[in-house]
Amino acid sequence: MIALLSLSLALMSAQAPRDTAPEAVAAARAALGTGQPWRASRLLAPVLRDSSVRTPDLLLLAAEAAGGWDGWTEVAKLLDGAEWVDSLDGGRGRELLARAALARQADSAALAHARRAVADAWPVSRGIRLVLLARAYDRLEARDSASAVYGRAASELPEIADWLRFRKLALTDDSASRSAIATAITLVPARDHLALAEAQARERSGDLAGAATAFAALGAWGDAFRLRYAADSSGAGRTALRGELARFIADRTGTADARAAAGVLDSFRPLTSHEELIVGRSLARSGPASRAAAALGRALKAGEGTSADRYAYAEALFAADRYTEAAAQFGLVRSPAALAASAAYARGRALVRAGKVSKGRTALRSVLSRQARYAEAAAPALLLLADLATDERRDADARDALLSLVRRYPRHPYAGGALFRAAVIAFAAGDMPAAAREMDSLVRRYPGSGDVSAARYWAARAVAAQGDSAAARERWRDVAARDPLSYYAAAAAERLDTLPWAPPAAADSFARYPDLDSALVRMEVLEAAGMDREVRWEEDRLARLADSSVDRLLATAAALRARGRASRGVALTWRALDRGAPRDARTFRLLFPLTSRAALEDYARDQHLDASFVAALVRQESIFNAAATSPAGARGLMQIMPAVGRALARSAAFPLWDPVLLYQPDVNLELGTRHLAELVRRYPQPVRALAAYNAGTTPVSLWSDKVGMADEELFAERIPYRETRDYVRIIQRNQEMYRALYGLR
Repeated sequence: MIALLSLSLALMSAQAPRDTAPEAVAAARAALGTGQPWRASRLLAPVLRDSSVRTPDLLLLAAEAAGGWDGWTEVAKLLDGAEWVDSLDGGRGRELLARAALARQADSAALAHARRAVADAWPVSRGIRLVLLARAYDRLEARDSASAVYGRAASELPEIADWLRFRKLALTDDSASRSAIATAITLVPARDHLALAEAQARERSGDLAGAATAFAALGAWGDAFRLRYAADSSGAGRTALRGELARFIADRTGTADARAAAGVLDSFRPLTSHEELIVGRSLARSGPASRAAAALGRALKAGEGTSADRYAYAEALFAADRYTEAAAQFGLVRSPAALAASAAYARGRALVRAGKVSKGRTALRSVLSRQARYAEAAAPALLLLADLATDERRDADARDALLSLVRRYPRHPYAGGALFRAAVIAFAAGDMPAAAREMDSLVRRYPGSGDVSAARYWAARAVAAQGDSAAARERWRDVAARDPLSYYAAAAAERLDTLPWAPPAAADSFARYPDLDSALVRMEVLEAAGMDREVRWEEDRLARLADSSVDRLLATAAALRARGRASRGVALTWRALDRGAPRDARTFRLLFPLTSRAALEDYARDQHLDASFVAALVRQESIFNAAATSPAGARGLMQIMPAVGRALARSAAFPLWDPVLLYQPDVNLELGTRHLAELVRRYPQPVRALAAYNAGTTPVSLWSDKVGMADEELFAERIPYRETRDYVRIIQRNQEMYRALYGLR
């Protein structure tokens, strides 16, 4: 609230630069006012290129826009060193410079800017600027000054006063003073974390042993061990700690706590071979794979470990993309027999992944001839051989391998899926009786399989292809009734020329909870002050409190959606549905959110894309979480990699580029729809465009040569990557839901 008010005042007070493309400036100010800071920056860029009109007002407006999309390098470029920066808008330029310096870890500069910003502050902005000043002092370890300024800020910002006292407590050396501060804190979310503040205060005051004990009581074992290491530098103390760390890791192997303890144990390097073995065993289960591989490799080289450790070492090498080395290590696992069989299969898989397909195929066939009695090895070997045969256009061989898996290992978890894939190949080859027979067999034999709905749908298609349209329609009606939310229900509805299931209409009206409303106000002020950790704690508590009732779950989900946290709201809504929430449009709009709607529709229209198609893709990529980052580094709503974003921005003639722009919804949607449109032009069929968005164009081009791939539904089923196969089906179902819920076209 205060952040928005401060921005509003800044915009109102900044005079429009005279004679400097007034239409562009007015449009930029309007864009800022509607939450489109990047649009404002683009509008101002051509004006700023004219040095004769780069007035202070214009530069401040441009800096305001850049700050809105976290372009702090650009803010510094625009304002740093400007003689006029303190003469406008009550020091707003200094505040922006302070924020920019904090974001860029330039703490001394942040302190200087924040001091001046506070001195020039209007009353409405003083509290937030005091927090910026306190944060700068805090970073510079000027704890007394930081504590005093947090205290001053608390009197200016009553909404978050207890959170500011919380930070003050963590900076206070004297235990009696800390106790007095803690007593004054009444806000429940802050009180929930008082023990953490106490532990931090002990650490920062130099009481490392006391801090270690406090962190251990909280279960923060990584911090506890780290501080014990720092607190006791004596030989005996360090030796005792070293042994305790090794025992702790062994007892809690594979856990996050063990991973943290391993990081502390690494301080004693070089580790003994036995310590390396303990660390490697744990990290092989929790990651990181590279450290696990290094530890296990050293232990095994020293003669430590078992065959199971050799297998874990090979798996860690595989996870670290060191496939040839992994294959060599799998080949050294020769006992016990069951493990050796699994290793033989894993060796073949590693060789295939390393590009040595012929050797990999030979290794997989060897599993079938020598270790066929071990289903855990032979069944996946058959499945991978089928994949290889399919890739090489040997569908008959692929089908033989799949049916062999079903026949020889009927109880293996892969059996149902193998039967479905074999039937799909039969359908593609035009053998409709076999396809229908095998699909029906799957439904009878594997009723718990995830492919049952698919089998029912494709059995109907096979029956229809044999001329029995009445039986086919009856089967499709059954599919639509049994699993109305599925992709196959929507496909069945299309075959029946009816609309897929949609939830009954209901207005977006939710119960009101005063504590929820007050928490939302606090979170807005905390965000304006850059107190992100406290924002997360507030949100976590709201999620816990939501479980008190179905109505509260839905109200909290709606509140989070309004804050741009729709993804977390989706999780709460599923919980509400499990507890009996109405299956109406109100609930399903929480499950299928649509934020940044205007921008999404605008950019979809610009690129000649169906808005429901784009919304469905965003739902699958990020659940409309603009801050989403994938393990691979993809960012934002449409999960764009920075390198791809840079290329797309160049083609869109962006006046500047910063990867942080991908977290701006409008930027991400503009670039994402541009990328999607390029794929649609290359692959006019939506299924192929979606597959290319997920897996890349090279695989899609290879898959397109398979038998029967002119049929788009068949194309989706014959995608060999399960992730991509599920991806294209889910998005097509999502699209129908977005059309029903929002009328998107």
